[in-house]
Amino acid sequence: MKNVFYLGLFAMTMFLATACSSDSPGAAAKKYAGYIQSGEYDKFANAIVLDEKAKPEDVKKSKEMIVALLKEKGSKSIEEKGGIKTIEILSETISSDKKSAQVVLKQTYGNGDTEDNNFDLVKQDGTWKIVMKK
Repeated sequence: MKNVFYLGLFAMTMFLATACSSDSPGAAAKKYAGYIQSGEYDKFANAIVLDEKAKPEDVKKSKEMIVALLKEKGSKSIEEKGGIKTIEILSETISSDKKSAQVVLKQTYGNGDTEDNNFDLVKQDGTWKIVMKK
């Protein structure tokens, strides 16, 4: 009887762990937007997929430029609006091959302004990443 109990407990634990760990593209985009909200620009930049053909040093430079731009311009803009208060997933569209997705997030600022942001994502090594378009 003990074995049946432990087997059931193990199955329930595995189910809950799997259910909680599966990031949807919407959840990933919301998490990445949260990095901007909390000023974690390095984490946001690391969530971006750049040109696969780019040299590692070029990728590093591009991500450093993204971080610098967010620190300089993005943080000022967010501060002027009273900070980001909430981030809401408006829509999530996953491609039929489940390798790419489009997500629309709604950000509400402290001053009451709202802004919808579109994110294109691609699944890379099991993780949803933001695609930067030129």
